[in-house]
Amino acid sequence: MKWPEICHNIPEMSPGRYLCSQLVTLSHEEGATIVNLEEIYAAGAVVESETAVPVDTGVELRCGQAYFTGKITAAEAHDFGWRLSVLFSPETPWRPEQFRPEHLFDPATVPGAVKKT
Repeated sequence: MKWPEICHNIPEMSPGRYLCSQLVTLSHEEGATIVNLEEIYAAGAVVESETAVPVDTGVELRCGQAYFTGKITAAEAHDFGWRLSVLFSPETPWRPEQFRPEHLFDPATVPGAVKKT
């Protein structure tokens, strides 16, 4: 499969949503854990975690000096842990000038990628 096909087949991607890979800290009432930041956009993020965090749990995602508060909106178990969707609070939206994840990639920049509107 070629990159344009891969990007076209990622249904949850939308304009302004970026792929990335960076270890960050996810804190909640039960403690804190290191997670891998996989996707980020103004209103939220998707992380991979080795531990479950229940839906509707309030969380803080700390990325160096930047942090984002919000809640878990989805938790999907898989063979290697949990895929957690985080909805950021309107008071702490993501802005690239505030925090730029390592390995940030915009799928819309792939030549031939289908642009979603």
